[in-house]
Amino acid sequence: MSARIPVILNPAAKSTKAAARESVLRALSPEPEIILTKAPGEASKIAEQLAREGHGLVVAAGGDGTMNEVLQGLCRVNAQRPPGEKHTALGVLPIGTMNVFSLELGMPSSNIANCWKMITSGRLREVDLWQANEQFFVQLAGVGFDAEVIRQTPWERKKKFGLLSYVMSAVQVLMRKQPTLTVQVAGRPDMHGSVVLIGSGKHYGGPVPVFPKANNQDGLMDVIILRGLSGWEFAQLICAILERGYEAAADIDYLKVSEFTVTAKPASPFQVDGELISGQTPVSFRAAPFRLQVAV
Repeated sequence: MSARIPVILNPAAKSTKAAARESVLRALSPEPEIILTKAPGEASKIAEQLAREGHGLVVAAGGDGTMNEVLQGLCRVNAQRPPGEKHTALGVLPIGTMNVFSLELGMPSSNIANCWKMITSGRLREVDLWQANEQFFVQLAGVGFDAEVIRQTPWERKKKFGLLSYVMSAVQVLMRKQPTLTVQVAGRPDMHGSVVLIGSGKHYGGPVPVFPKANNQDGLMDVIILRGLSGWEFAQLICAILERGYEAAADIDYLKVSEFTVTAKPASPFQVDGELISGQTPVSFRAAPFRLQVAV
C-alpha cells in the first residue's frame, strides 16, 4: 500500500483546464498519489477499492459530483466494518464547478495548496451522514424541481455556460406542470408542496446560506417545503434567507427532522449532493448507521 495519500481526480470535469488542474495537484507537498478516472461512476469503484486496501484517507478532487461518487465507495466499505474499527476518512479538494460541501467545511477553494495543508494536517471532523433510499449524502438533497433542473441540464450545456446552464434549465422546468409532493413525518399530519429541499449544512447550491440554522453535527436534517412554485413562493424563500428566518413565510414549511419520506404524483426525480439519482419517488430520508470522518 502506498504511503502517499490517494487523490481521485476526474479529468473530464472542466476539461479545458484539466491539464492545469492535474499539474497543480502533482506539485502539492507532500506529494499525493493521483488516480485519474476514465468513465462516469469509476471514482466510486476506485474509492471502494482503496478503502478495502486499508487507506485511512481518500481525497476527492473535483466538485460535489466527484465528492459524492467517492463518498459512495467509502461508505460501502465503512458500512461493513465492525463497531470500533477505524473508518476510511474523506478529503475534498474543491476544483469543480460546484463545491458546496468544501464551502461548508471552510476549505479555501481559491488556494488548493492551503486546502491540501488542511487535509494533510491529521485533523478529522465527524459530521452527519444521511441516506436517500440506499444512496449516501452529506450536504444536501432535493426532490422535484431542483432534481428536474439537474436532469434537464446536459453536460454540454454545463461545459459551455457553467452555472448559467442551470438557470436556463430552471426556466424550462418552471413552464411545466409540477408534481404534487407529499412529505410524511411520523407523528405529524402530511405536508404537501411542489419543492422539497434538504440540507445537512447551511449551504445549498452555492454560497447563500439557505439553511442558516443548520448544523451538520446535530443529527437533524433541515427541510424546506415550498407549497407552490410561483414567484411569490420564491420571493418568500429569498426574504426568509435574507432575514434569517422562515417563521413569517406563509407558503413555506420549515422543519428539522431525522427521518421522513417523500412521495409524488406523478413520480418525481430526486438528487443528493447535486447528483441525480437513477430512481424516482418514493424516497425515504434517514440517518446512516454511522457518521462520516472528514479531513479538515
